[in-house]
Amino acid sequence: MTSKNVISNDEKSLKSYIKRELLTGAKRLKNKYPPISENIKGVPKSLKIKKIYELKENHKNFYLINTKNYSKKPRHRYFLAIMLASQSSDLLVSLAKGFSKEHNLKLIQFSIYPQHFRVSLFSLKELSSTDNFPESINLLIEFRNKHRKELENLKNLIKNV
Repeated sequence: MTSKNVISNDEKSLKSYIKRELLTGAKRLKNKYPPISENIKGVPKSLKIKKIYELKENHKNFYLINTKNYSKKPRHRYFLAIMLASQSSDLLVSLAKGFSKEHNLKLIQFSIYPQHFRVSLFSLKELSSTDNFPESINLLIEFRNKHRKELENLKNLIKNV
C-alpha cells in the first residue's frame, strides 16, 4: 500500500465519519461566505467555504465548516467551530489569543449570518482524523468556558473600580 492510498483512505474515513456522526440532524446554513485565510510560511492562503452546518443533538453550539483546500491533497478540509462571543472585538480577541496559541486553535472573526451585520468570534479546530474528535470537542468546550470566566472576571474588576 502506497502513501497515496493511505491518505485517500484517511480522507474517505474522515468524510464518512463526519456524515455518519456529525451531520445527522445538522442544519445546513445557506449563505454566501467569505473565505477563511491562513498564513503558510508568511504567505496568506485562502480556503473557500463550501458548506457550514450547525450541529444539533449532542453537539449543540458547534458548527462544522467544510472548506475547499488551496492545495490538491486533501481536497477538502473540515473545521469544528464554537462561538466564543456573538459580538467580537479586539479586546475579546486579545483575551482569547493565549489559550488558542497554546492548543493550536484558530481564532476568526466571522459573520455566520451575514444579513445581520454581526461579526462573531469563533475558535476553530481542524479535524484531520476521526481519532481526535472527542478531544477536539472537549478542548473547544474548555476554551469557551475559560473565555467566559475571563470575561466575568473582567466585568467584576470594572464593577469594583
